[in-house]
Amino acid sequence: MKHFLTISYLSRQIAPTRVPRYIAFCSVLVILVISLYPFSGWRFTGEPVWAFFAYPLPYYFTFFDNTVNVLAYLPLGFSLAISFRHLRYGSFLAALSGLVLSSTVEFIQQFLPGRVASNLDILSNSFGAFLGVLLALILGHRYWQNRWLAARHAWFAPGPAVEWGITWLVLWFITQLDPSQPFLGVVVEFPGLPQPFESPLQNAKLFLRLLEGGGMMLHFLGVALFVSVLVRHTWQSPKAIRFTLLTALLLKLGFAGLLLKPAQFFAWININIVVGGALGTLALVLLWRLNRRWRALVGALALAFALVISWLWPLTPQLSATLPLFRWHYGHLLHFNGLSAVISDLWPYGAIALLLWLAVRAPREESW
Repeated sequence: MKHFLTISYLSRQIAPTRVPRYIAFCSVLVILVISLYPFSGWRFTGEPVWAFFAYPLPYYFTFFDNTVNVLAYLPLGFSLAISFRHLRYGSFLAALSGLVLSSTVEFIQQFLPGRVASNLDILSNSFGAFLGVLLALILGHRYWQNRWLAARHAWFAPGPAVEWGITWLVLWFITQLDPSQPFLGVVVEFPGLPQPFESPLQNAKLFLRLLEGGGMMLHFLGVALFVSVLVRHTWQSPKAIRFTLLTALLLKLGFAGLLLKPAQFFAWININIVVGGALGTLALVLLWRLNRRWRALVGALALAFALVISWLWPLTPQLSATLPLFRWHYGHLLHFNGLSAVISDLWPYGAIALLLWLAVRAPREESW
């Protein structure tokens, strides 16, 4: 099979991949969200706006912040270097873009409460972008490009829309990193019903359990079908779905261990999530063999109904109530939670739009 796939790949004229430019776009989105969240409380302190560029180093330093600053810009430098490789000074432009974006973000941060404009952050961000450029120079070798294109041809359906779907799926993994949210969940925990609300059912707890379990089931089904329309052949769907969900679960457990106190490691698991996952699995067993168009359409409907459930959810997340469960400081947790929340809000709309697009434009041949 491996030799067949290699020959099949070599016998075709494969269009250049657009994944790097998609990753660059998403990297900029993530950087802006995590740097400028919560996008409110803007003020002017009266300090000279250019002064922070000349502060003596290190003006403000924490090991955690600067490590995150380096890692956050690494994907940006990598993806821009790959995207600009056809230009004469592409690597230089990629590194320079990281410097310009970081300088712009730091300049804006001085107008946000709780943020510190730092020239050291600019250096850390730029170093991260530079490391990304170096990584691109290593992995940009023709050998690695051919390996990626062969894997792309063997596993994923053709077309730029599918490549955008692959990139959008990577963003979905970020939404699963917040351990205060249940696995594949769309709602928050509700211990003791801390907030008053009007329930359409006499049993308010049952109403919340139905919403949480239903949200889990629909989110599970929507993500699984989203993955199934990205792969080249229907028979590849189960393996791709298992890999995606297992990876997300491992990330969830890993970040729960990193961020939560030991006693709360499995606090996000409850009976509603288990039942919702079981029902979603049963529905998936019945649906994954459908024609690609129908899988895309059903996946879009599942995510749309999951959105409706999130709108019906009557409780408001309160980070301060869950703060004692975490190891992190409030500022770090606020920014991390904000990143997860913003992407969680945006992701279903992008996924639904892509699924509907694929449902409309997918060729009739199943080999599409």
